[in-house]
Amino acid sequence: LAGSSPTTLDRFEVHYTPAPRHMNILPAVLPTRQLFMNNYLSIGVDALVTLRFHQARQSPFYLFNSRLINKLIYFGYGTKDVLEHCCEKLDESLVLHMDGNKVELPPLEALVVLNIPSWGAGVRPWTMGTGGKAAATQKMDDGCLEVMCISSSFHICQLQMGLSEPTRLGQCRHLQITLSGSGVPMQVDGEPWEQQAGTISISHSHTATMLTTADVAAAASL
Repeated sequence: LAGSSPTTLDRFEVHYTPAPRHMNILPAVLPTRQLFMNNYLSIGVDALVTLRFHQARQSPFYLFNSRLINKLIYFGYGTKDVLEHCCEKLDESLVLHMDGNKVELPPLEALVVLNIPSWGAGVRPWTMGTGGKAAATQKMDDGCLEVMCISSSFHICQLQMGLSEPTRLGQCRHLQITLSGSGVPMQVDGEPWEQQAGTISISHSHTATMLTTADVAAAASL
């Protein structure tokens, strides 16, 4: 394409192993799941909003094709959770290990894992605010993940307006999330579902080549 150039993008493997369950004394054998992440992964309130919108669009009664109306409906689900706090105390259901080291979590309603600079309708959270100036360099092809926390739906609104910044936990090459809760909203690259208890491991798989414009390439190197 005119004005574009090739660049590389990390692809990460996401492997889910369910927590063991015991039925009639004998342990139940549950399936594992494996998929790839190109852009981002999240657990919590932002995935909940995406899941609710996805479920609404799957309804045979959903008749809206307007991009503006869809954005308003999506915004409405986010606003609703400002009052409900459905993912409150999510940190109590998560155990996080970054490169084998356990990380103590602050109070949070969403855990976000980034591979690219952009998230949440164009927000570039890793470099936002005063903490962004001191944050480690973010690249799409360095084999590293950026891990951050979101405290609430209202916090997401503040990020989208440039009035706040995320809680950065740091960078890592391998991430392990142990989830003890059940039915917790999760998404990978915008595809949401309800995640059951188990262990989620994220590690580098391979690098892909893609075309980007000059402004995207510049942003990706920040």
